[in-house]
Amino acid sequence: MTRWQVPPEAAGERADVHLSAKVGRLSRARAQQIIKAGDLRSNDAPLKPSTRLARGQSIELWRIAPDDETLEEEPTVLFDDGALLVLDKPGSLAVHPSARYLHQTITGWLRQTHARPDGTRPNPCHRLDRETSGVLLCAHRRETEAEIKTAFAAGEVRKTYLAIARGRLGGAVEVDAPLALQNDRGLVRIRMIADPDGLPAVTRLRPLAHDPQADRTLVACRPLTGRQHQIRAHLFVAGHPIVGDKLYAMGDVWFDAFTREGVPADGGGLDHARHALHAHCAVLPDGRRFVSPMPAELRGLMPNIDDKAWADLERQAQDA
Repeated sequence: MTRWQVPPEAAGERADVHLSAKVGRLSRARAQQIIKAGDLRSNDAPLKPSTRLARGQSIELWRIAPDDETLEEEPTVLFDDGALLVLDKPGSLAVHPSARYLHQTITGWLRQTHARPDGTRPNPCHRLDRETSGVLLCAHRRETEAEIKTAFAAGEVRKTYLAIARGRLGGAVEVDAPLALQNDRGLVRIRMIADPDGLPAVTRLRPLAHDPQADRTLVACRPLTGRQHQIRAHLFVAGHPIVGDKLYAMGDVWFDAFTREGVPADGGGLDHARHALHAHCAVLPDGRRFVSPMPAELRGLMPNIDDKAWADLERQAQDA
């Protein structure tokens, strides 16, 4: 059970809205299910989704039912020397548990497949959004984990992502746009927006190919900082949101409806089931390079590029 008090800025919020904001990545529809099950309480009494909360009110969250234990996809091991473990993460797995995902996570898979006799398991050294596939660095040992995290913090790990963006990106561009959470400035609090008072964020974008039939551009993305949703937000700022990005390509109204009702049966204009962003390559300070090819389901979004051309483009991306 988790307890907290309603902060001043949340006074007057509906219970379902408050729970959705309080617990990361919890949709409003899922929050309503939890509340209707009697698992959100105040003073030992269950709340209703529509209950308006008061400043300082004591709240208790009893439990959240776990997700399915059977993984839709499993990660692939790209490298393992007993200290460093490099995975090719599918776009269906979160890295860490959240309100929505307990078992469908990389950490859960590592616990099942790589647990040591003392019960410990390897740890991811950085984050990828759940729908982002590709190279994920993990560490068997604490000292290795500390070294890699330090290298990330110092900007010494060179990462290249491949994104399929809407429209034609005419040339290479460096997006230097500080980012901050939208919070109460829009309908969706978790969107990152350009804000001069936000945290510094810089991404280099280089177009590799344009498919005129689909009107999409394959973009090599090199983040020079590590902000939440950085590449997704910066491609949106550049006017070329990522194909399938529910948060940045579809707009606040669509995304708000999605959190409550899911994707409409007709897709509602969504052009792919997940956002087309792939962590393609990571180069460590010692020069070791780890590469994950673009998944076939993302390649299919640019049908005029054949296999040989894809191989050439991926080589170009690693040199971008």
